[in-house]
Amino acid sequence: METIIKLENVTKEFPSKNGTVKAVDNVNLEVKKGEIHGVIGYSGAGKSTLIRCVNLLEKPTSGHVYINGKDMTGLSQEELRKTRQKIGMIFQHFNLLKTASVYDNIAIPLKLLGYDKSEVDERVNKYLEIVDLSSKKNSYPSQLSGGQKQRVAIARALSQEPEVLLSDEATSALDPETTNSILDLLLKINRELGITILLITHEMGVIQKICDHVYVMENGNIIEQGSAIDLFTKPREETTKKFLNTISQRKLSANVISQLQLNGKVCRLTFVGDSTGKPLLSQLSKEFNVEPNILTANIIELKNGIVGNLVIHLIGNEEEINSAIAFLNEQNVGVEELEEN
Repeated sequence: METIIKLENVTKEFPSKNGTVKAVDNVNLEVKKGEIHGVIGYSGAGKSTLIRCVNLLEKPTSGHVYINGKDMTGLSQEELRKTRQKIGMIFQHFNLLKTASVYDNIAIPLKLLGYDKSEVDERVNKYLEIVDLSSKKNSYPSQLSGGQKQRVAIARALSQEPEVLLSDEATSALDPETTNSILDLLLKINRELGITILLITHEMGVIQKICDHVYVMENGNIIEQGSAIDLFTKPREETTKKFLNTISQRKLSANVISQLQLNGKVCRLTFVGDSTGKPLLSQLSKEFNVEPNILTANIIELKNGIVGNLVIHLIGNEEEINSAIAFLNEQNVGVEELEEN
């Protein structure tokens, strides 16, 4: 599968009173055509600067940005303007013209690009239908909900028929239900229109629902990356684990451990692939003289697979517990002893 976005040793520096600040520090990433990639990090990690380097709204201090093999950093202003037409972008706060109707919010950029009236009309109506807002084309932004405003912004980005769609925290200002509807729309756009999507977020639920590949960013650096399934099953960095803890408990409080009188070992088991269908816990009690007590359980549905999680309390002598853990590892079950929070 061909690479459509490639960042090569990209650094972006800003001057400050105390010297130079590296908002993005020697970042490399590749996005394959037709995939959805997500960059997650806390506030100040450099995510927004990074995504603005992709379409050169921020010009990198050093490094190269390639779109479809074309080095964006070497283009003239006219060449850059033309290339940007194939890179759509949606923002957290919608950026709609308050005094223009929904129709005109989409039509005005097309008119400025020189499209004739019939082509403008065709595209506006087409993409309003895709985002399910045909009935609102004569409304104004003040008459729309937050989710509807974001749908207008998405239709506007799609109207130029881009190959790449950049999303800068597009759901962070929305409630959970509306967020899910926007993520469903992005999945539809990716699937039906074949548009490649690169998004930034601080919400692990966004990554969980729609991403094929994930980058974890901290202090301007990509500190961990991999497929969504890999990061959800085998996180290495503490920052990644903290994000995962927002949707699936990775630690137990001292209060819980005390109240449940949890002697022995408390472990988090991660099941993926063939291991999800095996009755492994019953085998532990039969073969190892270990009593597994289930404390919590959940299933995380990712775009390309399912991850099962169990937090269990293993009761027995240490040697038998260690043998049981070794058995689980042999069955491709991830085992992590939980720390006290």
